[in-house]
Amino acid sequence: MQRHWFKGDTHLHTLNSDGHLHQYELIERCKKLGLDYIIITDHNYDTVEKSYSSDGLLVIKGQEVTGDNGHVNIWGENVGFKPPYDLSNLDAYKKIAAKAKENGATISVNHPFCSNCGFLLDLDDMPMDCVEVWNTIQHSDNIKNLNWWVDKLNHGIKIGAVGGSDFHRDYAKLDMLARPTTVTLAKSNTPEDILAALREGRSVVTNRPDTSMIYLSVEGAQLGDTIKLNDNSFLVGDCRVTKLLPGHTLKIFNNNEVVYEHKAYFPEKEHNAVFEIRNKGYIRAQIDYDFTPALKKVYTEVEKRFLKGSGDVPTFFWAFTNPIWID
Repeated sequence: MQRHWFKGDTHLHTLNSDGHLHQYELIERCKKLGLDYIIITDHNYDTVEKSYSSDGLLVIKGQEVTGDNGHVNIWGENVGFKPPYDLSNLDAYKKIAAKAKENGATISVNHPFCSNCGFLLDLDDMPMDCVEVWNTIQHSDNIKNLNWWVDKLNHGIKIGAVGGSDFHRDYAKLDMLARPTTVTLAKSNTPEDILAALREGRSVVTNRPDTSMIYLSVEGAQLGDTIKLNDNSFLVGDCRVTKLLPGHTLKIFNNNEVVYEHKAYFPEKEHNAVFEIRNKGYIRAQIDYDFTPALKKVYTEVEKRFLKGSGDVPTFFWAFTNPIWID
């Protein structure tokens, strides 16, 4: 069955927890951004009782199970318990995850390495379908999330990587909604198909709905698929990037090895890459960029104030794909 791309935001809040917009105000803004699906995830509360469609925008039921030891999104179905939840230890989180899975829900651990509200228990032992690698506008904690996820890929562990704006409100003139955007390759824009695609790692996470997009394939295999590599042979991969921005660098990884790299020095409406794959494991793509000197100065102060960091400014990612697996 043919798949299609759907733009969405997996992590949103309303007035029903600590957001600043009514549910219907939030939905109208998402429509204006051209999103295809959203998941409303208020803290310990089901704002959406049942997933539904509003003029073409799919609104998926969700809840952010929230405790001092970590935040976990439950998508699509009921949590299975009534708040206040016991979230005192890892077994308590596992109990909630198991019950939600029994109900048919999808489990995603949010911002696990957040400096202010990360996952404080044994993340490696927490059951999950997905992990929120990219939370809100770009910052250094997301690098830690990405590194943890890549380490899992290197060990052959399949966890769908997603992004979520964690939208509560805008700040000054900065529009926070759908930053980042999770673009999902699904059979259809239904809760079942969108959530299945998220679990299966069939998504690209990009900075916002109208920016760079990465289309990665290997001889017909797409994100989340597995393709066979015969001994003493190689596969040919193809990557098409739209709206590649000046100063941004496309990198394609075969496991930890960069097999293709291209830096844009001017806006590129489209960039096409063909490359060889000689190692089993996986292929993924990522667009990296550096802040301008002026932005670095601002970011340094923000990092020190809000993230308890050193103020060092790393190279950030503008977009990344989930992998295609090479067997």
